[in-house]
Formats: sequence, structure tokens, C-alpha cells
Amino acid sequence: MGKHFPILVLLFQGLYMARSLIPAKYDGFSYGDNSDISNAIIVEAFFDPLCPDSRDAWPPLKRLFLEYYRHLYLLVHPFSLPVSFL
Repeated sequence: MGKHFPILVLLFQGLYMARSLIPAKYDGFSYGDNSDISNAIIVEAFFDPLCPDSRDAWPPLKRLFLEYYRHLYLLVHPFSLPVSFL
């Protein structure tokens, strides 16, 4: 065991971790019925159900999707922000 062994272990561990960070499938849920994502532009939206800005952003995004639904794949990620204004 040379003095380079710990460096090699860290290098291989870093390469293994970098390879495993990409999830196997998308989280969230898709909006609409466009199942062909190979030719679509993927639009990912992160929405907080209780946030007024997210609520106001949904109608324009929905109109955009309904107009260009053949070319878009809308993926919605619901999440909640920490409430710090109470």
C-alpha cells in the first residue's frame, strides 16, 4: 500500500458517486397525454401548491402547453417551500 492508495480510493469513490446521481426516471408528474418525449421539448416546472406566485404562474404555463402540446412535454415537480413569513 503506497501513499497514493487513499487518493485512488477517493478518486474511484468520486467516479462511482458521480455516475449514480442521475435518477433512472423523472420524478414529478407529466401534464397532458404527450408520451413521446424523444421529439419533445421538456419543460420542467417546480410548483409550491401554497405559493401565490406558483398559483399565478400556472394559467400562462397551461395556456402555453395547450397551444404547443404536440411539441412540449410538461413535467411538474410539486414541492413546498419552508414557511418563514408567519
